[in-house]
Amino acid sequence: MKLLRLFATSFSLSLRQALAFRANLVFDAVLSVVALASTIATVLVIFSRTTTLAGWTRPEVLVLIGTFELLSGVKTTFVDPNLAGFPTRGVREGRLDHHLLQPAPSMFLVSFATAAPLAGVQILLGLGVVFAGAAELPRFPGAGAFSVWAVLVAAATVTTWAVGMIFASLAFWAPKLDLHSLFGNVWQLARYPADIYARPVRRVFTYVLPLAVVASAPARVLARPVDALLVLGALVTTAASVLVAMFVWRTGLRRYTGASS
Repeated sequence: MKLLRLFATSFSLSLRQALAFRANLVFDAVLSVVALASTIATVLVIFSRTTTLAGWTRPEVLVLIGTFELLSGVKTTFVDPNLAGFPTRGVREGRLDHHLLQPAPSMFLVSFATAAPLAGVQILLGLGVVFAGAAELPRFPGAGAFSVWAVLVAAATVTTWAVGMIFASLAFWAPKLDLHSLFGNVWQLARYPADIYARPVRRVFTYVLPLAVVASAPARVLARPVDALLVLGALVTTAASVLVAMFVWRTGLRRYTGASS
């Protein structure tokens, strides 16, 4: 509860700061709509010449795109504002010292010290596309399917944070490398069905960096009959990602010497 209150306080402060520049809300919303519209337009062009894409129908791909947009909104709102600048601000400039002195887990403070609330418009847009795609399915998903989808979206959110944390923690070994940009580029692989990628690429981004399935798994259980093994695999992947992130973070902290060293 203490961490939840701390998170709520930091988000409230970020929201008040963001609302001081309300024109940015309109600008961010327009950019999000344009980007999403271009993605959907690309999909519609593809399906004007075929009926399936790696076994996925048009409504299924729309559900996938909506899920990806929702997760991207969460990533842009909470993960990127904190972890993108960690190598520079946290390690090279030594601002991590401040977090290490606080009576709260340093990993939590580094991850959720601030937010970009205006980027949350992507979450709403993603939900709209998910429901639009679901409405085109042969049978509209029931409450059970949506419940499982919500659970896997939550798991995918945690996986996204964990992978972002792993990339950020590598700054303890290579503080001059812009690894978060690499994370952003790899993240785009989750936009389309994992089945479209070559098997070696699919295996790397499924078992090594589990980003190719963060959106595919929730979309699959919503668009098709629920696969218990898929759900279990997604949850196990999330748990493994968190454990690896915690291990890399704690190992990296042992190398950190502070701003004064």
